[in-house]
Amino acid sequence: MGANTAKEHHLVPKYWLRAFAEDGHVLGRWRGGAEHRTPVRRAAVARHFNTDPLAEGERRVALETYLDRHVDGPAAPVLRALCEGRWPLDQGREAVVLDALAWQVVRTRAFRSFDEQVGRHVFPAAWAAEAVGYCEEQLGRPLSEAERLEVFWTAVRTAPDPSVISDPRAALRASIRAFERTRDVLAAAGRRLVLLRAEEPLLVLGDSGVALRRKDGTFCLTPPLLPDTVEIFAPLSPRCLLISTSRAHYRPWEGLTRKIAAKANAGAAAWCQDAVYRLPSMSWPARVRLADAPLTVRAPRMSAVPAQHPPGPAPAHPEIRRDDLRAILEQLSDASACPPPYADPAGP
Repeated sequence: MGANTAKEHHLVPKYWLRAFAEDGHVLGRWRGGAEHRTPVRRAAVARHFNTDPLAEGERRVALETYLDRHVDGPAAPVLRALCEGRWPLDQGREAVVLDALAWQVVRTRAFRSFDEQVGRHVFPAAWAAEAVGYCEEQLGRPLSEAERLEVFWTAVRTAPDPSVISDPRAALRASIRAFERTRDVLAAAGRRLVLLRAEEPLLVLGDSGVALRRKDGTFCLTPPLLPDTVEIFAPLSPRCLLISTSRAHYRPWEGLTRKIAAKANAGAAAWCQDAVYRLPSMSWPARVRLADAPLTVRAPRMSAVPAQHPPGPAPAHPEIRRDDLRAILEQLSDASACPPPYADPAGP
């Protein structure tokens, strides 16, 4: 690990950014139109993004170390080979690419924003469900259906800010669990990787690395984040686009067309949090505009009915199959290092 790894964490790996650089620099465009030449080491970074705030020593950067050694290290030569046109992939190299793509979906501020927004939307309902259980416990009897609904909606309306139960490690756990789900989606039957190449530079790279395009052509964040039909656009270089898709309409022998490049560039602009990067010698693509703000999750419409008994099985997190990654998740789930529990949902 470099000396900077413990503080400055790359949201898009440096080897990926270098494909869009000249003389060690990329040209970044920010919301509002300002452009700056940026050294690769300073592009798409966030301070302490993957740091465990409750750990000490090397354990603080356990996840960032894992990404460096077990994801970026193996992926760099494989993705460089793809940019050079070495295709198709054997099974081992395809597994490395799927790992890199899955991590790129969840290792960015776009995913963290999605996770936080969903949490804020869901929190009042979760708080209210806890309030119903608390009231029944205090009364020593089950509430009637009418009482349960009254308590539930009252608690929804009066729920505090989610920060009252803030867990500084929750976002890191969410990214690990979401990686497993994303990796399974990418490896599902009927989904394939398509590599498209062009003779001239056509592609830009957002600070999220990849973009998720829905079947209706939109790039919105609204759940589910990864429906089976979603396409993942990964610009590997200004001339090389990798697509994970369940559709069969791409014609690799036609190469990377301007129409497909325009879709990928629109995705890069939509999925970026702050900036989109390109070769300094490349013109900004026509008709590509950065929105005034990053993507947002639409607030859900909420309804409630009394629970049917017996309740169904509780949703379970995916199994973490990699030993090293499972150990990091266990570290991030260590209750002895967590802040003290919050007050009960009924308030003081």
